[in-house]
Amino acid sequence: MHRITPLAASAVTALAFASTCAFAGRPLSVDDANIDDKGTGHIEAWVAREPGKDDVIYVAPAYSPWQVVELSGLLSRNRTDSISSVGVLARVQVTEPQKSGCNFLVALGHQHFSPGGNLPFAYTTATCNKNDFALHANLGAAKPSGASSVGTWGVALEHDTGTFVAHVESFGQERSKPTFQLGARREVAKGWQVDGTLGRFNGETIFSLGAKVSF
Repeated sequence: MHRITPLAASAVTALAFASTCAFAGRPLSVDDANIDDKGTGHIEAWVAREPGKDDVIYVAPAYSPWQVVELSGLLSRNRTDSISSVGVLARVQVTEPQKSGCNFLVALGHQHFSPGGNLPFAYTTATCNKNDFALHANLGAAKPSGASSVGTWGVALEHDTGTFVAHVESFGQERSKPTFQLGARREVAKGWQVDGTLGRFNGETIFSLGAKVSF
């Protein structure tokens, strides 16, 4: 068994909510309560400048084998601190999406960091739609290796302008300052999306650029 060093454990603790955020649908960091239709999926890829001036690359495939279940994976590489990770997530819709109203989802995931150990986590999501706006709220918990469990939270508001979808969001974890972020996504061809975010955490500027292909 590999011994988890205090430094690695500290790094994974700091990444606890960033990791669960990485499973949200791009470019959101706060997850929504929607899933792909049965028999369809997507692949997302993006690069991010994260707190501590860390440069991270992500790839996240997802597929819905059943109507209310979406399974997804996550591969990431922190090039600044030389930390790699692999993760899996199961998202289950509790209620059907509403054009005008709210629906709910529960999620259970696990991520392994090398070095750093394991990070099991779970959260619930609510999405409420009204006209061209959607409000998303998350509440969950994560348990980094060698550290106590931490609560996680997030809230986001999206607006479909007709040309692109913009959002503003805030998210964080217990005993940590919140992150504030703006973002936008646009479909440039059928099944192809480009997106980006710009935010602030603890006085630092963070950002990401990505793309998504649906199938």
